[in-house]
Amino acid sequence: MYTSDFAAGELQPELKSLFFSWHSALEDSRFPKLTDFGLPNTQIALDVLSIYEIERSETGAPADFKALYARTRTSNTLRNKYVGTRLSDHAGFGPGSMMWSCFCEVAANPRPLLVSLPYTGPLPDYQSTSEIYLPLRGEQGSADYVLVGVVLLQEEYSGPGKAGSSPGAG
Repeated sequence: MYTSDFAAGELQPELKSLFFSWHSALEDSRFPKLTDFGLPNTQIALDVLSIYEIERSETGAPADFKALYARTRTSNTLRNKYVGTRLSDHAGFGPGSMMWSCFCEVAANPRPLLVSLPYTGPLPDYQSTSEIYLPLRGEQGSADYVLVGVVLLQEEYSGPGKAGSSPGAG
């Protein structure tokens, strides 16, 4: 389902561009700030990009993930509009789902994750996704956002699947 142990060569071409832009924005090995990407006018990874805010409980644990931004192609593949909503608002994406587990992992251990999930959306030609989850800093300097790149695949994706097994369906 996900791994943090991957090489750039394992990424889909659209995700490679996003990963290298994120990586080039690292500051002294600290992940980039949300403002480093110049949204919504960025030219990187057009049509695969979305941004989620990590909402935390009083203890600092991830409580939910609010969709702040999504490029057109991503938005058009979804049954509902996600911008302004939380993962927990949508059946199959809340606590216990594979997607939720991926978001929790990057929130708890901020580092890039290569993710593969079964595609469960409305487009019949797709079987799976190849995704990258990249932490972004907020004003306080902590992982407050997740930059997500998603590529829909017609075939079942064979990787990463080496780590991060958890219950639920995404």
